[in-house]
Amino acid sequence: MHSAPLVSIVMPCYQQAAFLEEAVRSVLDQQGVDVELLVMDPGSTDGSRELLLALKKTYGERLGLHFEPDQGQADAVNRGMQMARGRILGWLNSDDRLRFGAVQQIVPYLDNEEPRWVYGRCGIINDTGKPISWGIVWYKNMRGREFSIYKLLTEDFIPQPATFWNRSMWKAAGGLDKKQHLAMDYDLFLRFAQVTKPAIITMYLADFRVHRDAKGSLRTFEHLNEAQLTARQYASTLGWKGKLAFLQHRIYGMRTRIIYRFIKP
Repeated sequence: MHSAPLVSIVMPCYQQAAFLEEAVRSVLDQQGVDVELLVMDPGSTDGSRELLLALKKTYGERLGLHFEPDQGQADAVNRGMQMARGRILGWLNSDDRLRFGAVQQIVPYLDNEEPRWVYGRCGIINDTGKPISWGIVWYKNMRGREFSIYKLLTEDFIPQPATFWNRSMWKAAGGLDKKQHLAMDYDLFLRFAQVTKPAIITMYLADFRVHRDAKGSLRTFEHLNEAQLTARQYASTLGWKGKLAFLQHRIYGMRTRIIYRFIKP
């Protein structure tokens, strides 16, 4: 009989005590699946460590805590993936959360020896957990209904918290690029796309949190610039279709900059 696969979620964490417990519980309270969570904290001083040690008493060995210094978020995730025991993998930032039942939804797509990945839908919430930015959520859902690498080159519409993969895909793609600091997920998904297309789930699997201390809120335009450089790199290998997709990326990027000046905290 085929045993249920272990799912490993890696959570980079730094100075996010306000949202950390909700993030941890959203992973480890998933039902009907075998899940472990590895939290990578390089030295938070806001009470995160004490909170994690208290949660460890509840979740035991299912919650792995690692307090070593790292070279940034990408390095933390890579280290966590090396330690992870699961055949199915994902990464959740410590201010985001999974939806109830999310992990159970993705297992059938990824329980395979061949490289596979899958993404679903993702809500956007504020610092109190209230849903916000319905227009952006609708737009990303619309863009994500169908997939091609050329479409992904036009803009990053894949929601990182709602994306999962198996270990074969992680090995084939090579993990996160530590030189990337803001668009590391976009870079990773473009490399995933070079291996195979993703499966797409039209269910909400996670929530992405927008708040004033979030890296994405503080460095929005740097993020867009890094994503554009990433798209250029991959487009250059895909002939005229890649060039056309990159031109669209630049146009969409200008539009997004204008919109974000009005809606970002």
